[in-house]
Amino acid sequence: MSPEQIKQIIEANLADCQVEINGADCNFSIIVTSSDFEGKSLLQRERMVTSLFKEQIESGALHAMSVKTKTP
Repeated sequence: MSPEQIKQIIEANLADCQVEINGADCNFSIIVTSSDFEGKSLLQRERMVTSLFKEQIESGALHAMSVKTKTP
């Protein structure tokens, strides 16, 4: 899975988001800033992002992903 594919999936599902991705192959560090995170706990925010990649993680297309979330 490419960084661009990851970015496209996040941008298609979270409003007004900015996405920063570091990593390669199937191991990425992702920082997402979105107004959708306002009022949500840290765990809820991270689940909002990781749930977008359930299929890719289960198939092995995405092996490891660390997620940091922010509000604008």
